[in-house]
Amino acid sequence: MQPPVIDQRDLDALIKQMAKLYPYYTPEWRFSPEDPDPGTALFLIFAGMFQENIKRFNQVAAKNFMAFVNMFNFPVLPAKPARAYVTFKLSEGAEKPVLIPAGTQVSADVPEGDEPVVFETDGSILATPAYPVAAYNVSSKLDYICKIPDECLGDPGKKDKPPFALLDFPHALNLQEHSLYLGHGDLFNIKDTAVVELEFRNSLKRFKEPSICAKLVDLEYTDWAYIGENGWQAFDEVSADGNKVILKKTKRLQIKQASVGGSFSRWIRCRAKAEKVAGICDIEIDGVGAGVAFYDVENRKGIEPDMVFYNDVQQDLTGFYPFGQYFVQYDAFYLSSQEVFSKKGADVSLRFNLKHVANSLTDSAAEPTDWKLVMKQEEMEVPLKTAEVAVTAVAWEYWNGNGWVRLSFDKKHEEIFYRQSDQEQSIVFKCPADLEETFVNEQYNYWIRARITSIQNNYAANSVYRSPWIEGIVLKYEFVNNKKHPIEHCLTYNNVEYRDMTEEAINAGNIFFPFQSLACRHPSFYLGFALPPLKGPVSMFFSIKDQKYAGEDLPFIEWEYLRSNGSAAETAEWSVLKTVDETRGFTRSGTVVFAGPSDFVRSSVFGQELFWIRAVNRDGKFELEQKPAAPIVKGIYMNSTRVTQQVSIKNEAPELAGEINKVCQLAALPVISGEVWVNEARYLTEAEKKLFVDNELFSVSEIKDGEGRTTEFWIKWHPVDDFLDSGPEDRHYVIDRSLGKIYFGDGKNGKIPPLSDVKNIKVKYSIGGGTKGNVGPFEIKNLQNSIAFVDEVFNPEPAGGGCDMETVANALRRGPQILKHRNRAVTAEDFEWLVRQASQNIARVKCLPNINLQMKKETGCVAIVILPKGGNAGLAVFPELRQQVERYVMERTSGTLSFPGKIQVIKPAFLEISVYAVLVVKEVENVAPVEKEAVDRLNEYLDPLTGGNTGNGWEIGQSPHISIFYALLKSISNVNHVEKVSMTVYKIEDNLRTEMDSNNLANLLHGMVTNGSHSVDVKVL
Repeated sequence: MQPPVIDQRDLDALIKQMAKLYPYYTPEWRFSPEDPDPGTALFLIFAGMFQENIKRFNQVAAKNFMAFVNMFNFPVLPAKPARAYVTFKLSEGAEKPVLIPAGTQVSADVPEGDEPVVFETDGSILATPAYPVAAYNVSSKLDYICKIPDECLGDPGKKDKPPFALLDFPHALNLQEHSLYLGHGDLFNIKDTAVVELEFRNSLKRFKEPSICAKLVDLEYTDWAYIGENGWQAFDEVSADGNKVILKKTKRLQIKQASVGGSFSRWIRCRAKAEKVAGICDIEIDGVGAGVAFYDVENRKGIEPDMVFYNDVQQDLTGFYPFGQYFVQYDAFYLSSQEVFSKKGADVSLRFNLKHVANSLTDSAAEPTDWKLVMKQEEMEVPLKTAEVAVTAVAWEYWNGNGWVRLSFDKKHEEIFYRQSDQEQSIVFKCPADLEETFVNEQYNYWIRARITSIQNNYAANSVYRSPWIEGIVLKYEFVNNKKHPIEHCLTYNNVEYRDMTEEAINAGNIFFPFQSLACRHPSFYLGFALPPLKGPVSMFFSIKDQKYAGEDLPFIEWEYLRSNGSAAETAEWSVLKTVDETRGFTRSGTVVFAGPSDFVRSSVFGQELFWIRAVNRDGKFELEQKPAAPIVKGIYMNSTRVTQQVSIKNEAPELAGEINKVCQLAALPVISGEVWVNEARYLTEAEKKLFVDNELFSVSEIKDGEGRTTEFWIKWHPVDDFLDSGPEDRHYVIDRSLGKIYFGDGKNGKIPPLSDVKNIKVKYSIGGGTKGNVGPFEIKNLQNSIAFVDEVFNPEPAGGGCDMETVANALRRGPQILKHRNRAVTAEDFEWLVRQASQNIARVKCLPNINLQMKKETGCVAIVILPKGGNAGLAVFPELRQQVERYVMERTSGTLSFPGKIQVIKPAFLEISVYAVLVVKEVENVAPVEKEAVDRLNEYLDPLTGGNTGNGWEIGQSPHISIFYALLKSISNVNHVEKVSMTVYKIEDNLRTEMDSNNLANLLHGMVTNGSHSVDVKVL
């Protein structure tokens, strides 16, 4: 604000005035400034001196205005320090926590020759070697578990960690699954069509068994599958019959062996469908049995063997000689089937069509006799009768792991290849419990064999072999009375964790729930530590992307930890973890500080044995359909604390002689904060000392000697803005932070410190501040004094909030506004001036009353739009600046606006304006210069801080009309006329770029003009 110019005359005006006056007063004198004579020279000297008087006279208004402002003792705002968060990384192998005391100094790199920019920690922390190694987003309502990628946690000193969304469920891979796995290596060794019957028992509540099975086969809740060559394959038919679940497999697909939960077997799975576990989580069982049978869906009567061999020759299953055309003693017929012969205890039937084929060893047949009336003796010889060679007995054997032993069944089956019959042959036997797999002709399988033990006419001459021929050979198995066998493996898989329930499934009486939902009924964020974060204060810094959150969007977050419940079973339970949460429910960057309890317990959560804590969203906001934006975490940094750009000076003792209105000059400045302590031990009675000790309004430090007598009694005096309200006994002082001066009272307004022959005043204060502290991320990386086991220090986010001392001109502009608002925010203008008073780093501010965060009308809300100095580049420190403004304004506004979300400090929405223009010039040589100047003019005019009509920049909410650009471009020299101008506008807000209608710019109350990409075409007339 410039004061009015009272006398606007300059040297030219004085010369013109003299030229008018001299003819009337000294007509004999010729006044000639162009060729001055001595008289004219004397006037010019006088005019110069008089011009200096005019200059001083014009400063009278400013001087009087400054004196007026000084009457109200409006101080020039001092420099403010930058603040940041720094992380202390411990050395590899550090096993014990390291104390980082308050006041620990760290510094940022500076150009060579400059003094280091020193920061000090605001509080003490205990740097722990415990770091998070696992993190999960979990929602019970949505039945959702999402693992945060390991690289998002990783090395605590890593700079380029990928960000991740916190408590964001629909947009990430859901690891949640609720499944019951039943495994049996033999029963489920199935390749052909089959029926699997599973019997589910509840010995305590038998009446529930049919309803349990009905739920298990309800396709709304579950699906049943077996593991095949290409993953899990669904059963073709699923039904229930009483307490049995019947699964029909109509495809010839092998149930493969696989590892599930660390157990290797053949598996059948019952899986709850997505978000349907609530309907079946009440199922409780204490026994599972299984039975299988061949399912003749194609009327094939049985299962073909896997392979058959005659000795070492493989045979075609469509028809073959089991012992060859010409058999000999001990020839063997081998038969294998993985599916059938693995069913120990089952009744196995071997069916085939048998016939005998005559095979002679001699190819030539006997010649027929040529009978005549008269014949010679030799012509009448009758051919010899042929002998029939047949298999009279075989031994049916199986491999028991040590050797081939006989199968036990009816003796008639040993003579089956001797008897001739047109009927289908059938052999039925009990599958031995000790039948083992073995190699036959290099083929590993379950094998049985028929070995020839007796042959009829084995050594007869002129023999004809009656060789057995088999067709249509099939196998079939079934269990007597549909017997159910105990399951070899029973696993439940819930919440990304396998539990072995085999013992419970075999032995009745131990009820278990195969399907379990998450125990925590609220959305939660889990953190797992390899080591327990014990003692404290333990501090975690969450670097969170800046986003908008309305008051009603702020979530309620409560922290818990997993502890031992103290029982003999050593089970774990969740308990409240008391924290100091600066993040306001993960809505902004900040620390979460806690003292690690001693009863932390290592426990398995989501299949990982770790020490766990979790953040629970008690109000469930992140599960709502209209939920707030999910917090985007850029990094989690253990062992982090806030630092302030300052250097502390302790116990400086300024000189004071008991004089009235004594001024003490501190040795260093500018002062950021300070405390004044006065030793009054010699001037107070014991009763008065006790009153000060008991008075919570005073801080006291008492020092006694070895005999218990008080030698020093230090009282902390209180700072005030002035002494107008101070009484004679009020221990008050006034500090000028910019000049480093401390003022005491005169005995009437403010107490005078007592006289003493020793120094009885000490001052603890900090100096620093200024924009030099606003350093970028990872630039604070030096420890001023080494600390054992601390390997590295860094700031994960930029430091911000530092500003230089206010200029006098700004103080004079601000002073009269203080008279208006009296440090209370009532009107919109009051809010704007108080925001400027909160920080000198603000370039533009706009208060929008009755406007909420979404820029919609809402009574009782106030939106404060601020643009930091530096424009778009200054937004890096916006989070720190916003906290400064919020704290300052909240302390000075009405109680109705003090509720969360009523006052919102936000960034402007940038209006990126790109102009396309067609200009016309007369001369061709003007094309390039005009084009360059036009683009420069547009860039200058649309600069947010230095553009506009006055060169002072654009205000928030102000926008140009397209007609302005016609006049702007027409003013360029050599431009004949403007043929065309078009304007494209994009709104940039929350990292989203949206095109806007230029006619609606006035409706964007928090818009801020900025340059886009301009294009100018120049034509020649």
